[in-house]
Amino acid sequence: MYVFNCMSFFVLLNGLARLTFTNRRVRQSEEELRLLDHSLKSLVAAEAKYSQKEDKYEEEIKVLTDKLKEAETRAEFAERSVAKLEKTIDDLEEKLAHAKEENLNMHQMLDQTLLELNNM
Repeated sequence: MYVFNCMSFFVLLNGLARLTFTNRRVRQSEEELRLLDHSLKSLVAAEAKYSQKEDKYEEEIKVLTDKLKEAETRAEFAERSVAKLEKTIDDLEEKLAHAKEENLNMHQMLDQTLLELNNM
């Protein structure tokens, strides 16, 4: 009976050791779970924060894209206006050159007429 009691004692000791080890593992797992839960909450909060930032940046990109389109439209209009003004300048320079030539011819004709009048 003593052998049986010793065996039972060792079985109980072994069971107690396993129970202690298992309890330690359970506490470690619970601590890991608590840390993971905390990390998850932090990640969820960060996700919400960054989601708001992303929405803000998307809106800013839309506004900047619209401004870029407006600026491109104004630039195209300005380029067309410049082309028209350059054409107007070319036309006016041509008229000025023609008027100068006519003026020079007129002066020559007046000089010739004065010379003829003086010689009479």
